[in-house]
Amino acid sequence: MTARAPALERLPVTLSPRTCAALLVAIMVLAIVLRLAGAWALQHPLDSDPLAYFTMAEGLAERGELKDHYGQHAFYSAGYPLLLAPFFKILGSSVGAAIAVNMLLCAASIWLIYRLGLALSARREAGLLAAAAYALWLPGLWNATMLAKENLTTPLLLGIALSAIAIARDQRPMAAAVVAGLLWGAALVTGGSALLLCLGVAAALLMLWRVRGSFKPPFAAGLCFIAGAAVLMTPWLYATNQMVGRPVLTTNAAFNLYLGNNPAATGKFVSIADTPLGQDWNAARVRLGEVGNADRLQAAALDWIGANPGQAAKLAALKLVYFWAPNLPDSDDMAASKAIASVRLVEVVQYGLILLLALVAFASRLVARDGKWIFAAMIAGFWLVHAAAYIIIRYRDPAMPLLIVLAAVPIAAWIERLLARRGFPDAA
Repeated sequence: MTARAPALERLPVTLSPRTCAALLVAIMVLAIVLRLAGAWALQHPLDSDPLAYFTMAEGLAERGELKDHYGQHAFYSAGYPLLLAPFFKILGSSVGAAIAVNMLLCAASIWLIYRLGLALSARREAGLLAAAAYALWLPGLWNATMLAKENLTTPLLLGIALSAIAIARDQRPMAAAVVAGLLWGAALVTGGSALLLCLGVAAALLMLWRVRGSFKPPFAAGLCFIAGAAVLMTPWLYATNQMVGRPVLTTNAAFNLYLGNNPAATGKFVSIADTPLGQDWNAARVRLGEVGNADRLQAAALDWIGANPGQAAKLAALKLVYFWAPNLPDSDDMAASKAIASVRLVEVVQYGLILLLALVAFASRLVARDGKWIFAAMIAGFWLVHAAAYIIIRYRDPAMPLLIVLAAVPIAAWIERLLARRGFPDAA
């Protein structure tokens, strides 16, 4: 038995499939043009994380070695540079080639957002509205103008959500579970913050159990999910075992854990130089190596948490609040560039509207019940995992398209009602 999408409020169809496809392509083109214009105008310097990803991809493409600019193999998450490497091999190692890859990822994200909007509302218009909103979403535009792993994490997260909905609706659940596992494995290699995205798949498996009335189908689908993840992660774990002497997704997790849990921790990013272990940081890193230094950092973080459980709990709660805080410009931003500060204020307005409308949509019958709970599980998982380390505003960016999809549904319904009242002709 195959489950249909939950019955939703029906409104007059206003767009034909052909018109919808043309509009979706136009939205993709608009998004890419805006992002290319942003890349040309901003001309981000190649430093910090972008420099690490560029160096890793360049080394893999040109010399067959994966190292960042500090000579580390697995400190920075490898998923994004692993994707860039074949393009660097073909096109040459350049920031331009990386930006071109970002454009492909942007187009993929927009298509997935459209499909999710359709899945949650049974309305093509909602999918198009969500895709258009993402095209204009300023943090999405900003990330695409530089080498940021969020460019890859976003479509992977969206793909997991779409696969989870297929599982929940009993639409080829075994194949959907394999795809979800492959995407989750890729997301873990791209960034450890993807760890709890599997909660969305777990919710979908529970829904499949309810649809089938038997434990066997969701159990089999769960095994397919694990197998898909293993296919992606096993080669990377083998590679890290060869490179650093232990199979790890990244040696950066312990670093982030320590920065978020030490006497100098604030809940936001603090430099390692400002922490107790910062005094001999470079010497210890060279002496202990990647894995040894990670073990030292993890032990120090756990010791501090054990000695200060109350403070650690308060910090964790503060991080969860910071995760959703609006990205308000401060006095330094206003002094540096009024234009950039004004753009940031537009971003705050965008963010507030998306958050408000998403909450309205979650309480509405316009949104499919299975989809909203899968979204809720994934957003919660992505949010909670950040309580362990520290918060930078862009860390929430991959989860924002899920909120954009939710927010688009009531707006699309309102527009359709308005058009229906005015006698807008059916275009189907």
